[in-house]
Amino acid sequence: MVDTLSQNMSRQDILRRTGHISQVAHARPFEFTSGKGTGCKAIGVVTGGGLEFTVLQDRCLDVLDLRYKGVNLSFIAKPGVTSPQFFVPHDQFRYYFNGGFLYTCGLRNVGTSTNENGEEHPMHGRIGAIPAENVGISTRWQENQYVISISGEMREASLFGENLVLSRRIETQMGSKRIEIFDRLTNENCRPEEIMLLYHMNFGFPFLGPDLRLMLPSSTETSPRDEDAAQGMKDYKVFTDPIDGYREQCFYHTLGSDSDGNTCALLYNQSLNIAVSLRYNVNQLPTMTQWKCMASGDYALGIEPANCHVGGRTAERERGSLKSLAGFESMNIKLDITVLEGDEIPLFLQTCGLRLE
Repeated sequence: MVDTLSQNMSRQDILRRTGHISQVAHARPFEFTSGKGTGCKAIGVVTGGGLEFTVLQDRCLDVLDLRYKGVNLSFIAKPGVTSPQFFVPHDQFRYYFNGGFLYTCGLRNVGTSTNENGEEHPMHGRIGAIPAENVGISTRWQENQYVISISGEMREASLFGENLVLSRRIETQMGSKRIEIFDRLTNENCRPEEIMLLYHMNFGFPFLGPDLRLMLPSSTETSPRDEDAAQGMKDYKVFTDPIDGYREQCFYHTLGSDSDGNTCALLYNQSLNIAVSLRYNVNQLPTMTQWKCMASGDYALGIEPANCHVGGRTAERERGSLKSLAGFESMNIKLDITVLEGDEIPLFLQTCGLRLE
C-alpha cells in the first residue's frame, strides 16, 4: 500500500520508483462538459492511499464525490452537478441541490427560506453556489511528506449590503486517508453581520445501509426538529434499506467535548469494515444536525456541524441564538475527515471515548 510506503520510504526512495509523481498521487483540474454541469470547473484528487475525491472549484470548493478503495461514501442528489450559471437561488432549492460529500450552507441563512424586511434569504443560503476566486493548487514535498493543497476564497456580497469572504484550504497527503478543511470567514465590512454556517456532509450507498452505525460521545444531548423526527427519536441511529414514501427526519445533537471543545463522531459500516470519522470544535460549531432520509431515490444521511439550527434566519433570531461577526472580524473553523479501516476503528473508538452499541 502507498500509505505504508510513504511512511517508511524517503522522498528519494519514492522518486526512484516513479517517472512522474502523478502516477502515485495528484490533484488534476478539469471541467464538466455536459448537462447542467457544463462549464463547472473542478479538481480531482487521488492520494494513493485509497482515497479519491472531487473538489468543485465553481461551487464553493465543496467536495462532490468521496471514495475509498473504489467504495462510494458520498450521496449525490438527483439534479447532479449544477454549474453556477444554471443556479437560481430564489427558485426551489431542491432543483439545484447536488448533494455531494460536502455542501456548504450559509452565510446569511441556513435551512428554511425566509423574507426579512423585503430581502429574500433562500433555503440554505447562497454560498454553496458561489465560484471560488484566487484558486491555488499546490503539490509539494515537505521533507518526506508529499502534500496536496487546494485553496481559494468565495465572496458573498451585495451593493450597500454584506461583504463576507470565506477563505478555504483543503489539504491531504500522499498515501493519506485524511482530509483537513481550514476555513476562515471574514466580515469585510464596517458593520456587524449576522452569520449562519452549516457543513452539510452527505453519506450514501453503499456506505449507507442497514449495517451502518452512528457513534457519538456519550454526553451528547439530542432533540427532534419537528413531529416527524419526534416519532423517530428512539431510532435516530438505526438505518434501513430504502423505504418508498419515507418522510425525512432531522435531529439536533449537542456533542460532548473535551475541555478545549474538541469533539468527534464516527460512522462505521460493519459489513464493509470501513468507518469515517469527523473531528471539529464545538466552540466554533455548537450544533450538529443529523438529516436522516431513508427515502427511495433520495437515500441519504447528512451529518452537519453548524453554528445554528436549520429553521432559517428568523427562527434562529427568535431562539436568541443567531450569531454575528463584528465589522472586520474573522472566525476560523477546522474540520478533520478521516477514513478508517480494520484495526484502526477500535483504536479510534478508544482514543475518542466512543462505544460501539
